[in-house]
Amino acid sequence: MAATAILVLLGWCAGFAGAAQAQQNGTADAYFETGPLNPGLVDTVRIDRDTPQATVESFLHHSRAGNYAAAAHLLDLGAIEPERQSSVGAERARQLEQILNRKVWLKWEDIPDRRDGLDVTASPKELLAGEPRRSIRLALIDLDDRPVPIRLERVKPAGGDPVWVFAAQTVDNLPALDRLYGESWLERSLPDWARQQVTAGLAAWQVIAIPVLLISSLLAGWCVYRLLRDAGQRLAPRFSGRLLGRLALSLAVLTGAIVAYLVQRHLFVFSATIDTFLGPLMLLVLLGGGLTVFVQTIDMILERTLIRDIAELEKPENREMRAFQTNLSAFRRIGIVLAVVFAAGLLMTQINLFATTGVALIGSAGVVTLILAYAARSALSNIMASLQIAISKTAAVGDSLYFENRWCYVEKINFTYVQLKTWDKRRLIVPVTYFVSEPFENWTKRDPTMTKVVRLRLHHSADVDALRARFQQFVESDDKVIDKDGARVLVVDHDATGMVVGFYATAEEPLTAWTMECELREAMLKAARELELERSEGMQYLPAERESRISDFTTRTNEDQDSDRPGVEGP
Repeated sequence: MAATAILVLLGWCAGFAGAAQAQQNGTADAYFETGPLNPGLVDTVRIDRDTPQATVESFLHHSRAGNYAAAAHLLDLGAIEPERQSSVGAERARQLEQILNRKVWLKWEDIPDRRDGLDVTASPKELLAGEPRRSIRLALIDLDDRPVPIRLERVKPAGGDPVWVFAAQTVDNLPALDRLYGESWLERSLPDWARQQVTAGLAAWQVIAIPVLLISSLLAGWCVYRLLRDAGQRLAPRFSGRLLGRLALSLAVLTGAIVAYLVQRHLFVFSATIDTFLGPLMLLVLLGGGLTVFVQTIDMILERTLIRDIAELEKPENREMRAFQTNLSAFRRIGIVLAVVFAAGLLMTQINLFATTGVALIGSAGVVTLILAYAARSALSNIMASLQIAISKTAAVGDSLYFENRWCYVEKINFTYVQLKTWDKRRLIVPVTYFVSEPFENWTKRDPTMTKVVRLRLHHSADVDALRARFQQFVESDDKVIDKDGARVLVVDHDATGMVVGFYATAEEPLTAWTMECELREAMLKAARELELERSEGMQYLPAERESRISDFTTRTNEDQDSDRPGVEGP
């Protein structure tokens, strides 16, 4: 029984070791079966196609030496007739070399050097971690309306061992890719010395073309800027003139980026060393310039359409205009956020952010990305708070507020700050996050009318009815008081020194109410003074503090002491 168990255990271990050895030697089922591989090619040199890395290295070695016939053995030419494989294969090898040099940033550590294509450096969380592969994507390149991959595949020809070659679909896409990214007519006309590599994989013509590209784009942008600026000055102060003047710089930057993009796309197709960084940079400038032109145009239209004078918006009859202007300001901010998100998504799509090259660049810049994200957290929180104001309508442009013991008006609601205009013409700049987190009074949120109260401290003997009559005269004669019947006089408090009388009146809006309050206070003080001068015996309006004379106090104290002595009668 024990012997049987030992035999079973030994058989299981031998089977496991055999499977592992078969997987390592490439006999596992991680390959595509095919017919004879490239029967139209003649074997002239030894070609190493055992591993993905060996295939790429062999292809670059032979193609850069000009031996395209040998490099053709590393392509799957199954879609080409055998009699044409020799001539067509060499041409496709030349095209693939051009594409790899110009559009693909190869990271050798990401290309497996195992026959089964297993990536030993992959994270255990990845889908294919620990699994042999029969297809590996090296890059993703834009072709017309879709991106196409540069792919390696493991194929097993009839009667042969599995080998790694560039996929047949990749070979089929090479002519179209070469027309788009291959040598331009200008490059083909250059002398041999200009096409020789000088440094870091760059040809001599590329070292010369980079400053030419920059100078031509700057010159084009400067010409557009001068043209638009002069046109704006001639057309000023009309709307078209102001618009051209404001857009001059943005359109100049956009023009320079377009010129650089077109020159780089059709005249100078740079190698991957430059194109990996230059292409996304130009696309970023293009999208940024277009976004700036869009925002500035919208701002100019809003400035022409909306009321910019805050004094006009403060008026009660412009309540609907305040709401309309606030809604447009909110739509502007939401539109800008959506445009930025759209531009960022388009940028990621165009540069294939999630392809091999994009992930490599993002990974190499991970620390910088974290630093920028940490630095931008305050700006992002302010932007979200600005959108919160736009949605909740807690404050609108032109609203009258009482914020931190200041009476002010909302003049602007921007992405990162709120601009408040105080009553004395000062500007208070408040971060949006702070503004939404602190309580404030909105005096025009629902109804701009405001009731003001003037409190006067009067003597206990003051005739309140006489003051009420004077108050009614003020109410009837002052046009700022809109609710004549609601105005009233009330005794709201009292203490040992006198009583507190409140005079209540309502005005149309905060500014008028403040002026009315001052006039009412002045009128009631004047009335109290006049009534006191006309008062009868014992009548007093304004309170007066009682005074105690020292001499009287001393005399009174001595008298009290004498009355306490024995034999002395009191008063």
